Amino acid sequence: MYIKRFGSWTLLLALLTIAPSACKKVTNPLDNLKLIIDYNLIKTTVDFHIKDATTGQYLGSEVSRDALIIISGKDAQGVVDPVGGKLKDNSVKVTRGLASVGISPAPAYVPSATKPVEFSVVVMAPGYLTTTRQVSLTQTGRHFVEVTMVSLNNTPNGVNATQQSGAANLNNGSVTASATLTIPAAGTSLNIPQGLIMKDANGNLLQGQIDITMVHFDPTNSQALNAFPGGMLPTVKRANGSTQKGMFYTAGFVAIDIIDQNGRVAATFENGTLELTTEVSNQVYNPNNGGPVAAGNAVGIWSLNENTGQWQEEGSTTIFSQAGKLKATAQLGHLSYYGFNWFGSNICEQGRPFVFNINPSLQGSFLIKAKVFRQADNALLTTSLMWISNGQPVFITGMPTNTPIRIEWSTENSPFLLVDPGSQNMLLNELCGSTPAQVNLLVNSNNNYTNIVIQVSVFCADRPELVIYPSFTAYCQLLSGGPVIPIEMIQGQAVVPGILLGEVYYVWVIYEGNEYGAQATPTQTEYSLIDFEIPADVCNEVFGGSK
Repeated sequence: MYIKRFGSWTLLLALLTIAPSACKKVTNPLDNLKLIIDYNLIKTTVDFHIKDATTGQYLGSEVSRDALIIISGKDAQGVVDPVGGKLKDNSVKVTRGLASVGISPAPAYVPSATKPVEFSVVVMAPGYLTTTRQVSLTQTGRHFVEVTMVSLNNTPNGVNATQQSGAANLNNGSVTASATLTIPAAGTSLNIPQGLIMKDANGNLLQGQIDITMVHFDPTNSQALNAFPGGMLPTVKRANGSTQKGMFYTAGFVAIDIIDQNGRVAATFENGTLELTTEVSNQVYNPNNGGPVAAGNAVGIWSLNENTGQWQEEGSTTIFSQAGKLKATAQLGHLSYYGFNWFGSNICEQGRPFVFNINPSLQGSFLIKAKVFRQADNALLTTSLMWISNGQPVFITGMPTNTPIRIEWSTENSPFLLVDPGSQNMLLNELCGSTPAQVNLLVNSNNNYTNIVIQVSVFCADRPELVIYPSFTAYCQLLSGGPVIPIEMIQGQAVVPGILLGEVYYVWVIYEGNEYGAQATPTQTEYSLIDFEIPADVCNEVFGGSK
């Protein structure tokens, strides 16, 4: 018998909603949900988890409907939809705070430690500050990337925002009277001089009243750093034109948006500059002197293009003292997000392996979060989501060399898995190297939680010689609320962790920005569905009709 393996995107809904006793030739259990099948063997996928920085929750359904992820950067052309199709306008829709992409199986885009696949994502959502994240993949397989967004009307600790309508008036692009916008809580101000000319990215003059949004991120606050646009481990363009990977030590970050009454967004200035001044906490760590920042210290000025995710070195400034406060000033000749940062460029593409030991041992894969802090100043460098299996090594990519770090582990609010206290707040001299770091996880002793094992093979009635072992990604959540549980079926096998039998779950998959879901009540720990017949119209679509 000829065996073929390929992906299916809504089969799980059928598997979990059919009667527990079903085992053979269950016909059309999808309840009008189309079964999407594809031959492309996408071996590398990325799931984006988009969360609110204040609540820690996924973006809601209403906000997600108008949210969008833009893919850019070096390997952007190798990013495809999860079944191998070309992305429309290099963009991905968001559903319930989740989105997925695949990586082309073409040789140029097969990730490795010596040739990582790299791209940037720009995430936009109504009412939120546009943010960016750089992605680097060094292995094939399933990857997760968490992106944290700041709600302008409900900012997290360490982030202060101001939005001012009619902040200044422009006549043929020229500011008619000087104006100043301030964030008093952050000691941040933006001075707009009279006569400054503002243009958009296409060279059009702004006109009339302008609205300004300004957001300040406290570099000493981990909640603010978790939402730091562009990240602390960026790929940057230096002043000499070279591109480098490295690590920021930051003294502050300010995002600025200016839009006129016609919807044009300011991009460049003529006949002057904007002057940005921000207070610098005396708790900021300066790596050049190995201690707290002080007046007279030089710090770099960096811009972040929020439309592409590209960092650019702009120059430097000297920190000064004014009325007992440390401050830094930059003259802005174009509009972007701006950071006052020190930059170091020693990075290993693939960090040391982490091996997770689950006690007692469990079959299946689970989602674990690592918050990586730099020991020198306790700055949050990155939040990494790991798809782990018992005893199998996983890696954090793009880590700084010779940098002692601390890791806080989280099981993403799972009621099923716990981090062994002995593995929490793990201290490591650095994340590069080949020596494995052991992380111990415990299974919750609450016997109500269990794993569900699903085994599946499917066939078309008119192609009995073809046995199909589906592969796809799905999610489930208790209908009453709780953590979102990722599900991965690979070649006809899936283990769904931490399930309460007899409870009602909502199970869904996402395809082309659309959500396909159904309610399901699991009642047993194993489902074996062999020779599962898929609808004739789907078979005809996939195989081109009857043989």
